[in-house]
Amino acid sequence: MPRARALLPLAATLAIGAAGLLLGVPRAGSTLRSRPRQRAPFNPDAHLRGMRIAEPTRFRSRSVYLVLILLLLIGTGIYAGYQVKFDQDARIRATALTMGDPDLGRRLAKRYGCAGCHNIPGVPGAQGMVGPSLQGFAARVYIGGVATNSPDTLIQWIENPRSIDPKTAMPVTGISRAEARHVAAYLYTLQ
Repeated sequence: MPRARALLPLAATLAIGAAGLLLGVPRAGSTLRSRPRQRAPFNPDAHLRGMRIAEPTRFRSRSVYLVLILLLLIGTGIYAGYQVKFDQDARIRATALTMGDPDLGRRLAKRYGCAGCHNIPGVPGAQGMVGPSLQGFAARVYIGGVATNSPDTLIQWIENPRSIDPKTAMPVTGISRAEARHVAAYLYTLQ
């Protein structure tokens, strides 16, 4: 029995070879030439019959608009996220520089009349045109054009501007040093 199993592949190969000879199929490596078969000419209509060819894709204007709106919403969300992070970082930096509260500083700027002379972003009604706009104050190099922009100098400027520049047009408002610290904190959040 084990010997018969060993001869099984050989018997299968011989059977296949014999069937090939009977059917006229040449063996691999044989020198017999078979007659070349004639092929029918290629007919593309017969070849493609029954096949469905896809038409070019047409975008509907509604789907294009929806995709554009979706991309716009995603972009707006990303921008808003970065803006919130940027504002939080500015508040943390301003608080660390001045040891003041930016929210309280915004309210104090309105109470002490800063809004009458300056255009201050974030302070309702602060559209004054006498003094310079305070937009982007944190990036300025000088305060009042005469002193270097540092937290201590800014607090002193807000409390008593004439102690730094006797000829300044900025009035002494009567704000205390502690309150000036809060206003300075708010000004340093203005990027």
